[in-house]
Amino acid sequence: MNILLYGTRIAGRTVCFRSFATTGIRLKVLEDWNRGGRTDKVSGEPVGTEGLTALYSSMKRLMDENSDCVCFIQVGSFYELYFDQAEKFGPIMGLRVTSKKTSSHSIPMAGFPVLQLPKYLEMLVYGNEQKVAIIKQNDRKDKTTQNLVHREVDRIVSPGTLLDESFLDYSASNYLAAISFPPGMTKSPADPDTKVGLAWLDVSVGETFVQQTTLGNLTSDLTRINPSEILIGEEYSESESLLATWYPPLQELGKYFKRYHDAQYTGLKLQFKESLRAVEKAFEGLEMREQSALHMALSYIKKNLPEADSPLGLPTRFVDASTLQMDSRTRESLELTERATFGRSSATGTLISTIRRTCTTSGARLLAQWVNSPLLDIAEIERRQSYVKTFLKDQHMRIGVQQRLSRLSDFVRIAQRLSTGRGDDMSNLKLVADALNDLQQLKEFLNDVCPEDDASYSEIISFADNLRIPVDVAKSITSAIIEVAATKSDGEDVASRDDAEDETINSSSDISNDPTEKYRLGDGQEQVPTLSIRKDYNKRLSELYGELEQWISKEDEYKNSLQETLLEYDPKASVVKKEKSGKYVDVLHISTKNTSIRKIAEVLQADIVKEQKKWCIYRPANWTSLQHEIADTKASIKAIEEEVIQKLKQQIIDELPVIRSLSKAVDFLDVTASFAVIADENNWVCPKVVETPKLEITKGRHVVVESSLKGSGEMFTPNDSKLGSGAKLWVISGPNMGGKSTYLRQNALMIILAQIGSYVPAERATIGVVDKIFTRIGASDDLFNDLSTFMVEMIETSNILLNATPKSFAIVDEVGRGTSGKEGLAIAYAVLVHLLTFSKCRTLFATHFGNELRDLLEKRKVDQKHLEFYKTKAFVEEGIPRLDHELVPGISERSYALEVARKAGFPESALKESAKVLELL
Repeated sequence: MNILLYGTRIAGRTVCFRSFATTGIRLKVLEDWNRGGRTDKVSGEPVGTEGLTALYSSMKRLMDENSDCVCFIQVGSFYELYFDQAEKFGPIMGLRVTSKKTSSHSIPMAGFPVLQLPKYLEMLVYGNEQKVAIIKQNDRKDKTTQNLVHREVDRIVSPGTLLDESFLDYSASNYLAAISFPPGMTKSPADPDTKVGLAWLDVSVGETFVQQTTLGNLTSDLTRINPSEILIGEEYSESESLLATWYPPLQELGKYFKRYHDAQYTGLKLQFKESLRAVEKAFEGLEMREQSALHMALSYIKKNLPEADSPLGLPTRFVDASTLQMDSRTRESLELTERATFGRSSATGTLISTIRRTCTTSGARLLAQWVNSPLLDIAEIERRQSYVKTFLKDQHMRIGVQQRLSRLSDFVRIAQRLSTGRGDDMSNLKLVADALNDLQQLKEFLNDVCPEDDASYSEIISFADNLRIPVDVAKSITSAIIEVAATKSDGEDVASRDDAEDETINSSSDISNDPTEKYRLGDGQEQVPTLSIRKDYNKRLSELYGELEQWISKEDEYKNSLQETLLEYDPKASVVKKEKSGKYVDVLHISTKNTSIRKIAEVLQADIVKEQKKWCIYRPANWTSLQHEIADTKASIKAIEEEVIQKLKQQIIDELPVIRSLSKAVDFLDVTASFAVIADENNWVCPKVVETPKLEITKGRHVVVESSLKGSGEMFTPNDSKLGSGAKLWVISGPNMGGKSTYLRQNALMIILAQIGSYVPAERATIGVVDKIFTRIGASDDLFNDLSTFMVEMIETSNILLNATPKSFAIVDEVGRGTSGKEGLAIAYAVLVHLLTFSKCRTLFATHFGNELRDLLEKRKVDQKHLEFYKTKAFVEEGIPRLDHELVPGISERSYALEVARKAGFPESALKESAKVLELL
């Protein structure tokens, strides 16, 4: 069976799919299917709404209005798919497709319970790259004149507009990125310096960024941002291959979940909650292309979330020149945040998974941002290091800080969710208030433990002093909302089941899938925690609760009186109030013996509304009047409580800019404390970061490999590095599996760690600031872009030769291996000389052509004062190659390829033949 694997970038991860096109297995794709459904008269012939009932005509209209989406249409307690979408996506979703017969149509349909929405959203949005329109029904009072339930789009779900779905990874940012190209760009020859606007935002937390980049840097920037979805102008939707044909590197855009959308400009500034003047000032400082990209993203959100107010933070401008640059292939080769194995993408075994010791999900998001954007500013690097140094020195403070951080919820996400009207308002309010109170305790703890006379604590003291925590808002919430134990309501009784057929539309409730919500009803519990507004919150509320108690007291008196009357006829008779019994509400449910129910019914007479063998439903007029009084009082209480909740919500919304700033500050503390933890665990040192282009490391180690070896009880062999002051380029030779690639990568990772403010795995390290890291490691076929292994290798190498500067760092592994020996050697030599004489960047150059390159350098009389040769130590013992991975001066004489082949399980006959040929050569 031929199975083709292909992948796409969705929600910060690579999702792989299988194509069974060559097996004869097909999915039925009904692209030409008319949304009016099939007609029994002319099968497959397009029909409109003629002959459809009003209900199905309305369904068709909703689907046509959202033709680029799969439509989940709410019908009672189910979401349903109709017409072609039911047939196309029902089987993919594992749903049974049925049909509804009308006078002239057979309408395919499929559905699932409302409670299962997250499951099917994940299946379609992640697994099948579809946008999904969630179309909800309004209350019955909103029925149209045709007696149809009114339905409208609640939101359109796409990977970049996820809010609080249970399948969203809260420890990673979920960015929607918009790209603004100059109009008519493809009509002129491609220029890598063409200005391009970028905007990316995470609507689930309100983060917004903009950047003016260039066409040449665009794909590298997208890899750094790692968006879940990208937007491109509508002008490119008709000819999707146009961009890639015009400028081949733009083929990389095919890796992402991509949509076409034009920017709109009306009312979009209202999505920012800062003052209008502050918003206008922020926009005035943006370049034209940045503004265009931002408007594109904002209008897309407005379209996808029509019913949600999604307040965003003012855009932060990203300056490319402030961070270390890495292209997409470098990031993939170094496995910073993602690692591809067997066609799948995983965070396991990556740099970020190895160093993550953060206590909060928001801290984990900041760590990912730092790893993807190492700094060039030495002052800011040293500021981060000062926090790490203090946390490392003062274990008591570090443990205290992390204990308090671990109690924090993802309060910035919860505040954003509160502002968008998602989930339970009281739960969200309480969680934000708890977080603000926890932050106040954190501030007080820092003030208590930091000695003012010790200069090493000055940064943290200043940090605590600058924390502005709106404790008054937290106090308002905690004084209004209390946690109470609520009794579970009675389950559905026999009458409810008997009368289930009387229900035409089932009620549904809003469902929040966020696991941080701890204030909610629990299944199978008699007493469950819930939240409520204090009964004595204000005078009017207190009065209403007093009135309610009086009405309930009268209700109890009535029930007790009725119970006494019934006992005269049956000592085992019982009376309970049922809020819902079948189609009846707020009635008395009387149960008794078979023989006495008739006598009781005769006494109660006309007020019996339903009678069975062992029970009856009793609804006297005075009881009904009493229930009306109770219902009216409860409605008044609910209205006042809702008003209180809305006022408290508004206080949080007004403080959103402050809450976002608090989150960023606390995340900074979380990440720097986590750096101290991993440094303490692994005996890392503080690197000295300097402007001079040097790399001097004593006994450096590979952070990920060392961690893996520790798990199996093995030790990592450390190695030194010294580039810059003398040699700028090391040529490294040695046997396969000798550790060359590991050594190359460990130095690149140490530079990244140093420039994000972390300590590094070494005994001592001095690292000159690196402006760009380049890699040429382990190329493979790029079938998606129709590139061979050797072409991929040459593209990576060309990128290094064209863009490396004297402040860059390059690791080159076995360049020239993908072609004939002589031509490969010629290319390796040319690359080596170019890096040595033109680029002049710090370079680690691994090769099996060690002797050949030295001979060519001497023949060509190339100055070698900035070049040194090193090799990995190896020897053969009893026919088995022994590798100790230590790097020493010199050139390796052998690659031990046959010994490695034997270890890999080569047949003995093949090994003997290889040995004979080797002697001939």
